[in-house]
Amino acid sequence: MENDEGLGLEPAAPPEQDFTVSALDLVTRTFKVWVRKLPSYILIVGLIGVAFSLLQFAVFYALYGTLAFDLLLYVSTDIINTLLGLATAEPFVAIEIVIIAIVLTVVRMIVNAVIAGGGIKFALDDYGSRQADVRTSLSFAFSRLSTMIVAQFLLTLIVAGALAPGMYLFLGAFASIDPLNPSMEALSAMMMALPFIFIGLVVSLYFSIRLAPTNAVVIAEDLGAIDSLKRAWELTTGNFLHIFGGQILLGIAVGVIALVPGWLLVPLVFYDLALVLYVSVLISSLLFIAINYVFEAVLYRDLESRSRVVSEEYW
Repeated sequence: MENDEGLGLEPAAPPEQDFTVSALDLVTRTFKVWVRKLPSYILIVGLIGVAFSLLQFAVFYALYGTLAFDLLLYVSTDIINTLLGLATAEPFVAIEIVIIAIVLTVVRMIVNAVIAGGGIKFALDDYGSRQADVRTSLSFAFSRLSTMIVAQFLLTLIVAGALAPGMYLFLGAFASIDPLNPSMEALSAMMMALPFIFIGLVVSLYFSIRLAPTNAVVIAEDLGAIDSLKRAWELTTGNFLHIFGGQILLGIAVGVIALVPGWLLVPLVFYDLALVLYVSVLISSLLFIAINYVFEAVLYRDLESRSRVVSEEYW
């Protein structure tokens, strides 16, 4: 039983309920699992992520010098956001920058799929049996790479799609404004788009929570991308507030912890703000990004345990 491993499990609990926890315990267990194998998570998630971030910077710096800090903003974690960012950029972005940003985004999608899969696999194995292995986790992530990429793309498409109508109306109205002589019609059109943006945000939040364990499902179960989304939806049925509460608590906890390196970099703000922001991102990638993957693993175990208990009670 895992109750001897310091995770606070009930000694009398049957195996299928060992992972069923409260929203607060989702966070506390996440940090316990993360801290006890922090060097492994730095190796799987942190070093790979930082190495690719430095590669992105090196490409832009070699071509455009110190403008690299600004150009990095065009590279996103998914192709949808990259294309939207390039389409709405002011002033017009040169075609060579567009090509570089798209190529780097595609590579970043692959890298993110590897580190997400590896981090979640390691966390699932460590949380369940304490028999996690870095090499095995990364190897397994590569075996599920195509499924993970497609699942992440579909997830982004669903969540971003909810925001599309409102953003389209808002950006269309914004583009029609003359900076020297803004018309009331254009300003009114922008204001009319705000309710659609708000509705889009609510819908986007709902889908992001209902599909929160998708990555963990891809790693834990032998399913395709679409079936993984369906399975995530099934697991989260009736658990919306439970997941939402856990994510809010996790965000607060990570935010507080991330303040520490931020404070250490404050003296450098007056030297080069862009450099400070970039170093902050690197530190976050190295240490804290893995927490999200551990949380997904803990959340999946919790939801899967709840699902099995409900199923047995039904029958």
